[in-house]
Amino acid sequence: MKKILTSLFVLATFSLAKNIVYSDEIISLYLHQNDTKVVGRLLPTNAFEILEEQNAKVLVKINGYLNPKSPSVIYFNNSQRIIVAAFSKNIKLNFSQIKKGKNGKWDKVSIKIWADKKDFFKDNKKMLSRAKELFSNNCGICHALHSEKEFSANAWPAVFKSMVNRTGIDKKDQWLIIEYLQKNAKDFKIK
Repeated sequence: MKKILTSLFVLATFSLAKNIVYSDEIISLYLHQNDTKVVGRLLPTNAFEILEEQNAKVLVKINGYLNPKSPSVIYFNNSQRIIVAAFSKNIKLNFSQIKKGKNGKWDKVSIKIWADKKDFFKDNKKMLSRAKELFSNNCGICHALHSEKEFSANAWPAVFKSMVNRTGIDKKDQWLIIEYLQKNAKDFKIK
């Protein structure tokens, strides 16, 4: 009897578990399942939840923070410009507010939106490790390698983009490395 109860508990827990995944590449986002017009992009290394699968698309839930001055961008935390997802400016989006920001902090929000189905990962450790390796192997060729902690989270995208053309880093990996650098910056703040 105890084995049956334990099995039922494990099964119930497993069925209630959220399907949280990550991508190591930029994912296109769509308002509706059958849309072909891309309305946004989800950047690598950021967690999202798969709610439903339909053919080549998945309905996902993305959580993050919304700066009232940039209502078409979801950020990783409530005070830094670490982008989770960015959307076209003229698109009407249906954000759900989770928590109102106070004292200049941004609102915590979520959005349900369709995305291309890809090979997703259960954690982002390997992709962050690969990003670190790409950064270390390519960004110290012309000068001494900068420490990840040398720049702020808000400064890293411009610093990286100013030098990336002199490296062998593929375009598809650039946002992977930027996200890695921002999440290891000297002033990085966890949500």
